[in-house]
Amino acid sequence: MRSKIRLLGIAPYENMRTLMLTVAEEYENIELTVFVGDLQQGVELARRNFYNDYDAIVSRGGTASMLRKLLDLPVIEISISAYDIMRAMHLAANVSDSYAIVGFPNVTASARQLCQLMQYKIDIYSIHEAGEVEDTLLSLRKKGTQAILCDVVAHTTALRLGLDVVLITSSAEDIRAAFDEAIHLYHNYRSLREENHFLRSLIWNQINHTVVFNDQGELFFSTLENNAVPILQYLQEESRVSSRERRHILKQINNVQYSIRMSHETFDGRKYTTFYFSENRAPSAEIQRGIRYAGWPEAEEQYRSSLYGIVGMMRELQDFIVQINQSDQPIMVFGEDGTCKEQAVNSIYLQSARRDSPLVVIDCFLLNEKAWEYLMEHYSSPLTGTGCTIFVKNVDVLTSERRRQMISSMLDMDICKRNRLLFSCVCRRGETSTEAGMEFVEKLSCMPLFLPPMRQRAAHIPAIANMYLSYLNTMMAKEIIGLDAEASRRIQEFDWPHNYTQFQRIMQELVLKTGGPYITGAGVEEILKRERTVATVNSQVEDAGTPLDLSLPLGEINREIIRRVLAEEDGNQTHTAQRLGISRTTLWRLLNNPS
Repeated sequence: MRSKIRLLGIAPYENMRTLMLTVAEEYENIELTVFVGDLQQGVELARRNFYNDYDAIVSRGGTASMLRKLLDLPVIEISISAYDIMRAMHLAANVSDSYAIVGFPNVTASARQLCQLMQYKIDIYSIHEAGEVEDTLLSLRKKGTQAILCDVVAHTTALRLGLDVVLITSSAEDIRAAFDEAIHLYHNYRSLREENHFLRSLIWNQINHTVVFNDQGELFFSTLENNAVPILQYLQEESRVSSRERRHILKQINNVQYSIRMSHETFDGRKYTTFYFSENRAPSAEIQRGIRYAGWPEAEEQYRSSLYGIVGMMRELQDFIVQINQSDQPIMVFGEDGTCKEQAVNSIYLQSARRDSPLVVIDCFLLNEKAWEYLMEHYSSPLTGTGCTIFVKNVDVLTSERRRQMISSMLDMDICKRNRLLFSCVCRRGETSTEAGMEFVEKLSCMPLFLPPMRQRAAHIPAIANMYLSYLNTMMAKEIIGLDAEASRRIQEFDWPHNYTQFQRIMQELVLKTGGPYITGAGVEEILKRERTVATVNSQVEDAGTPLDLSLPLGEINREIIRRVLAEEDGNQTHTAQRLGISRTTLWRLLNNPS
């Protein structure tokens, strides 16, 4: 008999998952597994993991309501308290004087009671399904509403429509209340589920994997830890088209060899397709340094967790992105250090027709001699592929000879016709392009895209700070209301030489160090004083975007590479060593004894 209660959590956003796991550590009798997904996505996650030996599901809002209708497992809803709404309203007031509240009835009912009690005059709109969100938000934008106070369902749509957004989040107290209710319900269901637990454990303890689909091709059961792996999609397609009673299939996907046995079973009048399979990694070529592969899930996760995704930085360029994505014309992204060029590329990729094909990222800064030869000459180089999006970042660090070689190869191999090409360059302060970048623009007919530095958006910095603060509150389990007037003034007047990456790092530090309800001007000044000192020192160092001097001894070249990566990682030696694929001991030795 198990000693712990197994709960499945479906969190609407990533940082609520973190908070749920943190609160669960307070309970000795709870074992919690949390997935991230909202509404239909959350329901699908629960369906895939429903038979993974859980005792109850803990979720929030509309997702919890949908789960109750579709599953017979107890579903406990994490409530949104009046205090949660009040905290979000304070943040929204810092973003705009004109805002409305949009959400499912469990949110809007509490909001109406709060507004009546406090005599607030705020427009409140209830939605009952995800399809109502866009029309509601379009109507509000037409009325002149500038900001939206909402839950996750409306968050993405509001950003896409150009509205400022403050997310309503649940507190640790709300999660504790849900866990307490789950413990109470568990004891009522315990005796009914013990036999099922035993039978499922027999399946879970197998060495191989088991996946079952129903007669509609929907996932019914899976022993996979990650139900988003490519093999699952392949098996789902096979379950829909295969008519044979039994099959043995050998299939290789992404350098993994699968041995699959398929059979059809009938239970309670319904037909099920069952797959039993084992997996072994197939031989594959060594991944070259500076070259990596991703898909839309990885790009979307990276973008949404960045400042660009959190506060909707790309919405000003939305019309331009839609326009340039109507063709496969190459794009060159210009911008100063820290202007999040890779996130702009992720946004373009995610909105393009090629989002279901791989994204290849080639970082010229990390390419060594072996990687360069592989890229230019090997038959399996990513440049020989077809149908991909290829992002070549930091082309300004290439020597003039290597730039000419890359451009020549791209022209000779018709890479622009077979793939979508995107490039990026780091500009010096005050510049909107570089000589290296313009060489690609002119030779490959690239569409230039300039990302303005943060100082050009000084008027928007307080609003950006408060929206990002809403995100950091959830990520760090904080309940900070906002920045005081002096703090807002100081961050608005700061020059931000390293732009949004610097801003993001400083805001995280401020939230971490703040113990009261507001970030103070004194706290901001303490950190900015240090940043000014560092900037003074860095201004004496040659710009990191300057190409490497290959005439120097090898030891000096290695030390220069380490210095640049170290600067990009804000002095973090652990992160620098990880990026370079060496130990911290080797990093220290190369820095201090380059010969």
